Amino acid sequence: MARRSASGSLRTLLATSALALAVSGSAAWAQSNLTIAFPANQEPASLDGHIDPYQSTWLFNSFVADPLVILDPDGKYQPALATSWESTPDGKVWTFKLRPGVTFQDGTPFDAAAVKYNLERINDPKTASAQLKSDVGPWKSVEVVDPLTLKITYDTPWVTLLDALRRTPIWSPTAAEKHGLANFSKNLVGAGPFTLDGWVPNDRIVLKKWPGYGGWNPVQKTKGPVGVDQVTIRFIGEGAVLGSVVKSGNAHIGFTIPAQYIDDYKNDKNVQFIAKDQSGTGLQMVMNVRKPPLDNISVRRALHHSVDQAAINKLIYDGYYAPSEGPLNNNHRCHWDGAGKMYERSVDKAKALLEQAGWKAVAGKPIREAQGVAGVPDGTPLRIRYNTLHHKEIGEAMQSQMRRAGIDLAVEVVPGPVQLDRVRKRDFELMYERQRSPDPLILDQVWNSKWDQPGGWAWTGFKDDTLDATLNKLRALPSIDERCEAAKQAQKIIMENALMLPTLSDPVFVAISGKVKGFTMGAEGNWFFLNNVTLDK
Repeated sequence: MARRSASGSLRTLLATSALALAVSGSAAWAQSNLTIAFPANQEPASLDGHIDPYQSTWLFNSFVADPLVILDPDGKYQPALATSWESTPDGKVWTFKLRPGVTFQDGTPFDAAAVKYNLERINDPKTASAQLKSDVGPWKSVEVVDPLTLKITYDTPWVTLLDALRRTPIWSPTAAEKHGLANFSKNLVGAGPFTLDGWVPNDRIVLKKWPGYGGWNPVQKTKGPVGVDQVTIRFIGEGAVLGSVVKSGNAHIGFTIPAQYIDDYKNDKNVQFIAKDQSGTGLQMVMNVRKPPLDNISVRRALHHSVDQAAINKLIYDGYYAPSEGPLNNNHRCHWDGAGKMYERSVDKAKALLEQAGWKAVAGKPIREAQGVAGVPDGTPLRIRYNTLHHKEIGEAMQSQMRRAGIDLAVEVVPGPVQLDRVRKRDFELMYERQRSPDPLILDQVWNSKWDQPGGWAWTGFKDDTLDATLNKLRALPSIDERCEAAKQAQKIIMENALMLPTLSDPVFVAISGKVKGFTMGAEGNWFFLNNVTLDK
């Protein structure tokens, strides 16, 4: 590989030393139980997926709480705690039949009343749900038809409900009420294969096999409890450690290992190596159009012209990452092909657009300065903040490229809570915002101005009636072909207005020890199932 933080025996020594520090003072990495190394920057602020809006939270929740519906490895919706469902032709009324004989891990019966409680909890303003509230939707009513039948009614078509419910954990109402919103995150109780044994922030999550599990997830090949007694998820902040833990035998699975370590695993016969693409938005950066300098479309377009993502991919990742040229990445089934043709790489075009916008080149200075820009004092350097949760190296590469056009890109990595706080205060210019799903509905979540509200994901401040009307179709059209066509129309509007800056799409790289049998990747790279896992001794 072209860019490693260390090499050979030195890199192994560094990784081993860092690992020893990481586990010092905590439970041993027991080889008799499953240990998963996970990136520290993907540790959620809350383990309650009704509150926390991140994919990793819902993944961890799925080990403790089976949802009503799963998205299987082939990308099909399958029954889990629901046995069947149907909707009216207009998509406004959904009826779910629920699995009989299920209890939560605390003995509370699973029934329609429990599901209603969960939906009402998500919708309650006190919960402050950051995404599931918009995903499950503004339902009109939730009705318990009988103990095992639930009816959800909407004022408008809600054809994407299944995609929302497959991420929605169903918690025990008894436990949720007992612990309250403040404490439930460390006391999760669901009806999944594992119980939450403990969460030590910045260190680990420990899960124990639930003996009462009935194998309700259709991915599971056998009925009854799962095959491993314990799962320890270790959060690793050092790339050298995360990239080496499986090789060194200190973890069974390395999830989202850095691309620099691919060569260590892909030809190793003792390790299963998986590279899984993630359909969605890619590692996009959305633009705050409410204030200078990005309130000017010429500046936004100049950013596009100044960046060469293919060169960044080759430089940093040896080309292992995938292209993402628009609001939906290139491997998404609803990607608009015109996105990649709209802004050719041209520093000269970027410079001309900036001049037009009032950001002038100054002799002897590498960074342009404002002259006659509304709301900006003359002489102010063209500085644009780039805030991301991870992949700082992409921003740093763009920093170098944009500087050629006279743009000072200030790259900063922030944790999730800081990201959301800055979004709430509208205190950003370029902000990392990512959604993962094979469904084009994610465009509605990010770009429909009706979600420009507390807890919503429409961060840019852009409002356009045509765009909103097009995005509304994504919840109303039952045909995926029709919805893809609407999604392409929406992407065209977004790109014409230069509302986001595409970067790349990162496949998930997973290294799995040969001792692990039955590990199952989901349809998306950020999801996996542990229901069939066993360990060789």
